[in-house]
Amino acid sequence: MALKRKSQWIKRLKRKKIISLGLLLVTIFLSFFLISTVTSPSPVKEVEKFVKNDAAKRKTGKLESLPTNSKRADGKVVYLTFDDGPSSATDDILETLKKHDAKATFFMLSPHMKERPNVVKQVVKEGHGVGIHGVTHDVNRFYLSKQTALSEMNEAQKALESITGIHSVLIRTPYGSVPYLTKPFREALNAQGYELWDWNIDSNDWDLPEGEYVENLIEQIQSLEGNDATPVVLLHDQSKTAKYLPELLSYLTKQGFLMKKIEASVEPVQFNCYDRCHRLDAS
Repeated sequence: MALKRKSQWIKRLKRKKIISLGLLLVTIFLSFFLISTVTSPSPVKEVEKFVKNDAAKRKTGKLESLPTNSKRADGKVVYLTFDDGPSSATDDILETLKKHDAKATFFMLSPHMKERPNVVKQVVKEGHGVGIHGVTHDVNRFYLSKQTALSEMNEAQKALESITGIHSVLIRTPYGSVPYLTKPFREALNAQGYELWDWNIDSNDWDLPEGEYVENLIEQIQSLEGNDATPVVLLHDQSKTAKYLPELLSYLTKQGFLMKKIEASVEPVQFNCYDRCHRLDAS
């Protein structure tokens, strides 16, 4: 009897040790997971870091090289581009552009076009350029594979064409092409006939408070003029951008800039990858 109790006690002890070891392993795994989650930058944050670093270097004149094809166009031209629309602010943006006899290019998202088809038609009616910006604006979903990137652009293309009858080849990928638009992605989009557009001036209008983006833009434009490059300005289709847009357009007009829309015949401005482009899952 004593031997039996001893055997049972040994078995219970072994079970306790196994359970304790299991709990220890689970604790170690969870600790590692939490630490890696906290310390690893999100894809969106990494993209924002690249964009902000380039914008800062451009502003101080320390950018090693401008994006590809930044060479100045004939005349004093600036290309204003608005991402993420259409939105509730688009009408105000269009009104301001009209008052300053300015044209711009709108890179639009499929769901927003479907929500505001009449606004999309108005953009075209007033002579502005239209391009596509995808569907989700989600780094993890858009850059999952070259197929997902192409699928999003094709879906947005169908939305634009069904509303306006226009088949635009102008595209801008979410957060710009660096760092996740690697060579296979670019080749897939090129094979479909798309023309990728980035920018060489980032307004940071989504981040800067109130109208500070205007001063930021002016400084970058002045710096870029010294490099004999045509400004391609990234703006966003949003209320706070629309609010201070008259101030920006007044400056550009006084400086003698022609504000034109992007045509398919214009050679695109694209970020240089250098050693910065890599797969999303390699970050």
